[in-house]
Amino acid sequence: MSRGRVGSQGSRKFRRRCIPLALLAASLSALDACATEPELTVAIQPDIPPYVMENAGRGLEVEIVRRALAGYTLHFIQMPYGELQTAVPKKRAKVAVAVQHFSDDGVFYSNDFMTFENYAITRKPARLTIDRVAELANHKVLAWQDAYLELGPAFERLFSPGSAQRKNYVEYGDQREQVRVFWAAPADVIVIDRSIFRYYSVKAGHSMSEVAFHSLFPPVTSFKIGFEEPAVRDAFNRGLAKLCKTGEYAKLLEQYHIELQRSICN
Repeated sequence: MSRGRVGSQGSRKFRRRCIPLALLAASLSALDACATEPELTVAIQPDIPPYVMENAGRGLEVEIVRRALAGYTLHFIQMPYGELQTAVPKKRAKVAVAVQHFSDDGVFYSNDFMTFENYAITRKPARLTIDRVAELANHKVLAWQDAYLELGPAFERLFSPGSAQRKNYVEYGDQREQVRVFWAAPADVIVIDRSIFRYYSVKAGHSMSEVAFHSLFPPVTSFKIGFEEPAVRDAFNRGLAKLCKTGEYAKLLEQYHIELQRSICN
């Protein structure tokens, strides 16, 4: 009897322990739910290999953002390049990739995360001599969307809306089409990042030996990332600095065959 009573008490004690353990398990489950990675909607431009590829599934810009924000779940949405600058202020996304800090618009901007090397490029058989931005006024110029805002004051004066030379200036939202038109028009001048131009040209069967590169612009054009929240911006800057410090950023440049005079890491 006494043994039975002890056993009975032991059972009751065991059952009493089960209740808090069950509550503890439920609490831990709730903590796990709370610990789920925060989600961010990220606005990024349409595919421009090697920077954005496969519907923003990969590419240099995509990889940099993913790795620098490793603690977040990212949902990329693609939109025309010209709409990226206002994507965060208009609440279309919490993050906008490859923008510039033009004004005090309530957006929290990162450090420079990407540099592009832009050139005026011509076909060698055309034998065009272009040593200054002003000399572009005599040619048809093919550029990307809003390029007149990003290539320095001389270029902006020459091709801003309302200028006399604007009639000879065409901007393309699709840089694949920009490159295609260039190869179909022997006398045109294309203004574009060297890596983007090389990617689309080689894919179409052209060689870089067929063209001349005219260095008219600043050595690099730098871009930032815009954030809705300063804490997320700060997390990105820390992650970006880590990519530079560990050499991971340089490895990404090599992976995507991008050669730069200088990157944001140096």
